[in-house]
Amino acid sequence: MTAETIRNATKIFKYFYPTCTNEDILFKLEVPVEIPYDGSTRELVQRVINMFHIPVYLEEELNEKLAHFVSEETKDFHNKRDEKLLNQLKNSELNVEGIVKNWEKLFKENVVEFAEQKGTSDEEVFAAAYHKLVHSPALDTILQVENSYAKTVMNMLKSRDEDIQKLTKSQTEEMEEKMRLLNTGTTEEEINALAAKHFEEQSLATGRWDSQLDALKHTQRATHRSWLMTTLEQYQGETELSTPSNSPLATFPMEPTLLAAPKPRLEESFTIHLGSQLKQTHNIRLVAADMLDLCAVNHDDNGAAARLQPALALYSGELAGAVVLADSSPPRSPLVRLAASSTEHHFDDINTQLRRIVDALRHPVERRNLERAQQERGSGSNSSRSRRALRTGDVYITTHSNLDVHVVFHLVVDDSLKSGDITSRHPAILGLRNILKAACCNDVTSIYIPLLLRDEITEEMTAAWCVRRGELVLKCVKGFVLEAAGGGGAELRTLHAVLPAAAPAVFTAVQYELRTLHAVLPAAAPAVFTAVQVSVCALCTVLLCAQYTVRAVHAARRAARRRARGVHCRAVADTYSLPRSWSSASPEEERSPLRPSDARYKYYRAENCIIVDELKL
Repeated sequence: MTAETIRNATKIFKYFYPTCTNEDILFKLEVPVEIPYDGSTRELVQRVINMFHIPVYLEEELNEKLAHFVSEETKDFHNKRDEKLLNQLKNSELNVEGIVKNWEKLFKENVVEFAEQKGTSDEEVFAAAYHKLVHSPALDTILQVENSYAKTVMNMLKSRDEDIQKLTKSQTEEMEEKMRLLNTGTTEEEINALAAKHFEEQSLATGRWDSQLDALKHTQRATHRSWLMTTLEQYQGETELSTPSNSPLATFPMEPTLLAAPKPRLEESFTIHLGSQLKQTHNIRLVAADMLDLCAVNHDDNGAAARLQPALALYSGELAGAVVLADSSPPRSPLVRLAASSTEHHFDDINTQLRRIVDALRHPVERRNLERAQQERGSGSNSSRSRRALRTGDVYITTHSNLDVHVVFHLVVDDSLKSGDITSRHPAILGLRNILKAACCNDVTSIYIPLLLRDEITEEMTAAWCVRRGELVLKCVKGFVLEAAGGGGAELRTLHAVLPAAAPAVFTAVQYELRTLHAVLPAAAPAVFTAVQVSVCALCTVLLCAQYTVRAVHAARRAARRRARGVHCRAVADTYSLPRSWSSASPEEERSPLRPSDARYKYYRAENCIIVDELKL
């Protein structure tokens, strides 16, 4: 028992008082009071008097006895509680360290003198410094330094692979030699011992190289941050920026290199308008390429061109994202190896992020599996569904600054996507919905989406199959984009629909489907439609004016006939708000009646006939 488990107690307050007529007859009053009592005893007395109709002259006596009762019971409660706590402390039953930490936390949260001095964190300072430097003349130097760091890590990775490959080759030759001598000069126990020895050597070599890589990345990260802060101070103090003496560029001299031509690939860009009333303009880029190639950074040009856009948008509201298909458990996929091929200077490395995701998923997954097991026992069904950590449609996110995208959405998929009869309610499609919603809420304005929800083309994926799958995904993405835009946040300006690289026929078919589905227009189409809209509006205006004029002409004829019969009426121009120039009669003439022989009547008839003839033309 601790201080938290000792709860308040309820005591009965008893009070006896005589009647007004006979003092020998006593009334007994019992009131339950919670001890310790936090309220006012005088207020409680007033409530008791009103509820039980106690005489008013007993108020002072009742208040005195109730206050004495509450005071004594409170002292007794505290004495018993303290005695129990002291006994627990003597018997080492209390967690003294936990109590001290709790008191420390309460003091920091409620007392100003003990509150922590919260200010800008080191990460925020570094982010502001980096964002300022990449928008300064130091941008090219920063990109070259980061590229030099990446090349160093890649060289070490290459050396590691060569070393492990050489070790594996020698072990394979040794094992083959032993296997040839089996049953002649070698026993099975010797072969098993040799296999265990080889496994240990492989583990030691891998661990040694991993340790060296971690040390190199940690050193590069610390050195890079220190150099950036020094560069910022120099940039703020001097008008002309020079490379500091401790710059990593002193170790990695820049040599002129020839830029390699990019690999040819099929791609085309469109502009679409979504929405029925409030139009939204989006760019769709259809590209046939490997998703990893789109996320990778090219280091052949000293990093200047490849790292330019990711660096400028890293701490901005225009982030780039990519949807990568993943398995239920995050393995060492090619994307993980790609992200680990260079130092992560701004976020945690990819392995640390994945470990944090696994730790965060442990308890929710256990609770979900327990609830599922209880439901299966209650319904009497024996489901054979696996107890995986992640199910199809789940999404986990990693952040990167050493890739061509800043955010990677890992969409968990399974073999059900190999069939062509999935619907818009498939978990993977709903996962895309959650991804687009999260992208809009977190300033992601450009995103790569696998259009077929497959990374490669197989035999069963015919052109018709790919068109149906692409049509389904495009329709769903269209609705999801409109839904996400209605919820606020950033606007998804560019959608990259990615197809497998080795499928030119599929690219052509999906390209035609994209034009049909979204009514994609060429670049000059908006101006053409604007002219048509203007012409339609002008034609509608002319027709309305013509209808109004015909009505005015008929009214003028009727007025003329009435005037000819001697009936006075107002001028046509005043009655129907026509211009004065349409009527040639003076005000004095308009007041006089018109007759068929009058010249003004002939003028009206002639003028009206001309107007009608013009309208007929």
